[in-house]
Amino acid sequence: MGLNDTEKVALLNLLAIPGIGAWGAIRLVKEFGLPSKVFHAGDGALRSVPRIGEKAIEAIHKSASQGEAGRKQFVAAAGHGANVVSFWDEEYPPLLRELEQDAPAVLFVKGNLQLNARRVAFVGTRRASDYGKRACRELVSSLAGSGIHVMSGLASGIDGAAHAAALDRGLPTEAVFGCGIDIVYPESHKALAERIVASGGALVSEYPPGTPPTVYTFPQRNRIIAGLSSATIVVEAPEKSGALITARLALSFGREVGAVPGFVVGGKAKGCHELIKEGAALIDSGQDILDLIKISTRAVDVVEAAPAPALAEPELKLWELIPSSDKIHIDILAEKASQGTGEVLSRLLMMELKGYIKQLPGKFFVRA
Repeated sequence: MGLNDTEKVALLNLLAIPGIGAWGAIRLVKEFGLPSKVFHAGDGALRSVPRIGEKAIEAIHKSASQGEAGRKQFVAAAGHGANVVSFWDEEYPPLLRELEQDAPAVLFVKGNLQLNARRVAFVGTRRASDYGKRACRELVSSLAGSGIHVMSGLASGIDGAAHAAALDRGLPTEAVFGCGIDIVYPESHKALAERIVASGGALVSEYPPGTPPTVYTFPQRNRIIAGLSSATIVVEAPEKSGALITARLALSFGREVGAVPGFVVGGKAKGCHELIKEGAALIDSGQDILDLIKISTRAVDVVEAAPAPALAEPELKLWELIPSSDKIHIDILAEKASQGTGEVLSRLLMMELKGYIKQLPGKFFVRA
């Protein structure tokens, strides 16, 4: 189901209640059907929802009559050219929905956040060395023409280098904020943020307009960067860099992680070296990244030239909807086929047994 504007305002009101949080809001809406219905639920019904305490119940009832935060946030978002996308909307990225209790209940999106794009996150220290920034630029630039979207957080250092290189080479790029969508941090990246939107990319935040950046909001932001991406590449990171949080989140989500080796002296690459020791892919070329996320430009012509497999009509239609050189999420495939997810999954499993397709982590499928 998608939420209309009235329900989105109700959801924002719910999220504004201290102690509810994104996962609490998602659980409540799943329980009662719509955000507005949560505010009309009785005490007993609310108590039946796990981890919803007495203070939260009291705040829900109070917000039902006095809550104005959601309306103000919704109007402010529109004033800054941002859309409010809820967990239940078609525009909500399927990869984020997979995160379950780590999924944001709402996103403020300015620009074009493509649902089925293949994204690679480039992260690293804000105090990047010249080597780190150059390595980042070269790796991003080497992906030109691959269709990859470059994801990062618009911070100083590696983030900014990744976005700028993507824009210079015509690669789509998106930035996730650790603050409100109306606050560019650092301020020196305002022009970069404007270029991202103007180029067809997107600025994304789960925080309502006016929310300042803090030491708490950035780690939360990192889970969205990792969650939206097929792989996270740590370009340069010292031992206690926040970029390592993003990498470990990516691993916990079942995504790929790579790290770029650096100089032994100076300590700026120590975090990357630790990740490589722990099993992260060593990245020193764009092809390493493509290999990491199973893209092979050398195989495209062979796949496209192959004849259609000998499948029954329903299975053949699904096979034809799977891109010849890219993966597709089951939710997107079911939507394109106008079929239920369970029905599609059953047919996909039969096709996999026959050797025509392969299933990848995160409920993605590719042609074999």
